[in-house]
Amino acid sequence: MKISQLILTGLSPDSENRNKILRRFVGEGFQNVLGAHAVRELPLERAAPRILQETGCDMVLCFGSCLSDQVDLFSLKSVCEARDIPLVVWLHDDPYEFDAHEKITGLADVIFSNDRWAVSHYDHRHVFHLPLAASDTAHIRSRTVPEQWDCFFCGVGFENRVRMIRDLADVLERCRTSLSGAEWPEAEWSFCRNRRLSNEMFADECSRSLVTLNLGRHFHYANERFQLDPSTPGPRTFEAAMAGATQLYFVESLEIEEYYAPGEEIVLFDTVDEFKQIIESFIEHPNRARRIGQAAQRRTLQEHTYQARASRMLEVLGGLF
Repeated sequence: MKISQLILTGLSPDSENRNKILRRFVGEGFQNVLGAHAVRELPLERAAPRILQETGCDMVLCFGSCLSDQVDLFSLKSVCEARDIPLVVWLHDDPYEFDAHEKITGLADVIFSNDRWAVSHYDHRHVFHLPLAASDTAHIRSRTVPEQWDCFFCGVGFENRVRMIRDLADVLERCRTSLSGAEWPEAEWSFCRNRRLSNEMFADECSRSLVTLNLGRHFHYANERFQLDPSTPGPRTFEAAMAGATQLYFVESLEIEEYYAPGEEIVLFDTVDEFKQIIESFIEHPNRARRIGQAAQRRTLQEHTYQARASRMLEVLGGLF
């Protein structure tokens, strides 16, 4: 599929989009493939007027979430149909918002979902799996040695995460632990701080930590129809790896093994005893942990950048158009 001009936009107004920074990374990925001149990133409300003004647009890519009540692709779809331009959607929050996607399934020509398990539940002719990734400019770091923290975690204090941290607390209290995020019972643990970290601050903290704890979430906003469990790791997995993190990944889906080699590029655990043994071993032998983080970073640079995802999307689309 030959593209001279790609319009990249969101699925809702930027004023409601907490993850709009991810769209910037997507844009960088497509610019690396197509050239900086070929990619124009615009808020949703400006996309349709821009297409009407220009004659060279070959594709519109809407990247984001359908949860907002302000999702309205009708005007954009009308312009795309009039210009015979494919309207492509890349969703970044499956399966947590799966039920909201009925807003776009009748309008998008092609849908890409970040979650493999969710793909099989769409009622659409052209649905494909495309995981999120990491930015090779925003997230890459050189590791700090010696590290400031033995264990680092950042994320919202969803119920399943709070339960897990309670189970691990005895171990974490004996380590140099840093836990950041929102909605945590801060008074319960000395290592907990209710503070949000920016995307780039997250990468900084990963690079300063001997291990980075990776816990998924069980909090769903719109997932009643099929009650899907996620299978594909989220963007933080790839971002942490790009920062050179040695991730201790709580196993809920073995799909992670398709992205990183267990024991070589990531470390899997599913019990408190396993976690305790692993972190104590790494504290005693930190260079072993560092080698795993370095290997994860190399793998991410090779396979899990947004440039790699852009190339994959264009390959799929080339078989359709």
